[in-house]
Amino acid sequence: MTATVDHPGHDHGATEIDPVCGMTVDPATAHNHTEHAGRRYFFCGARCRERFIAEPRRFLAPQPTSPPAAVGQWTCPMHPEILRNHPGSCPLCGMALEPLVPGAADAPDPELRDMTRRMRIAAALSVPLVVIAMAGWTNLPGAVWVQVALATPAVLWAGAPFFRRFWESLKSRHLNMFTLIGLGTGIAYLYSLAGALLPDIFPPEFRMDGQVPLYFEAAAVIVTLVLVGQVLELRARALTGGAIRALLDLAPQTARLIGSAGSETDVPLFEIHPGDLLRVRPGEKIPVDGIVVEGGSTVDESMLTGEPLPVEKGPGERVTGATLNQTGSLVMRAERVGSHTLLARIVALVAAAQRSRAPIQKLADMVAGWFVPAVLAVAVV
Repeated sequence: MTATVDHPGHDHGATEIDPVCGMTVDPATAHNHTEHAGRRYFFCGARCRERFIAEPRRFLAPQPTSPPAAVGQWTCPMHPEILRNHPGSCPLCGMALEPLVPGAADAPDPELRDMTRRMRIAAALSVPLVVIAMAGWTNLPGAVWVQVALATPAVLWAGAPFFRRFWESLKSRHLNMFTLIGLGTGIAYLYSLAGALLPDIFPPEFRMDGQVPLYFEAAAVIVTLVLVGQVLELRARALTGGAIRALLDLAPQTARLIGSAGSETDVPLFEIHPGDLLRVRPGEKIPVDGIVVEGGSTVDESMLTGEPLPVEKGPGERVTGATLNQTGSLVMRAERVGSHTLLARIVALVAAAQRSRAPIQKLADMVAGWFVPAVLAVAVV
């Protein structure tokens, strides 16, 4: 019969949680306990007590109790020093920011969808504008109003994202590609609109064949071509993120947690803490990095090593999250969870490699820093 021991600071009937494995412990009957930072901790067994004494900070670190926030950090693919807590555009180059680590969900990119729609409409409106201008139909009755009707949505609506980035470049005083696009298309459209609505304000020197020349087709075509470039860029970025999403999809979404009373429940992966006991059944993926404490099986580790032959696993053997358990049932103790697993670290390295820039890009940035002001200076002259 176990003797009851009184421990200061604990009421009879109260229970404690083993900080290593998470099991419920009765302080009145627990034989394994220790003091740390002025507080007494109780353990289900001597092994948990030894692990806690060796690394107390590891088991006292705060653990997540809710799913990770959907909103993380965004950065510019061309300027990785730019970090934001929300999506938007880069204040230096105007490019759309992308998440530091893409999510596992392969949802369509809303920006790509929006730019594709704008590109298609702008192209459909630009074709008749080019035909009117190239065929010399600008002198036909009503041709001016047809051009106004076609160019206005092609430039102002389809090119609205570029004008926003143009304005942001002026506010931040970081001139970039969108500074030139906004100035060029905006002035061409406004000049043409003034020539169409108020032709009498222009002196004879500005006229050709008695009419003020209009540049609606030039403004619309430039917007369309830049939209084509944006769509191609966004598609390329979506494809480069496919490797990361494929890695993230390797990890299971749930784990089978063994409770203190031996009960087993499926819980989301973010609820797993270091020290938790997990059961991995045949055909299931290992949920997190850990060590086998019971059972035996073979595990397919080809996603890590490329080796097609499975590896025998038994008590004391280490297992890695996202590898595939094949033949037997295992009970494992979780050791590294969340962003500390080997798979999460691989994903972080791949994401960092995709955002890294070649040395030639630094030269391109330096040239671009002088190119835009030079173009504006030449235009003013």
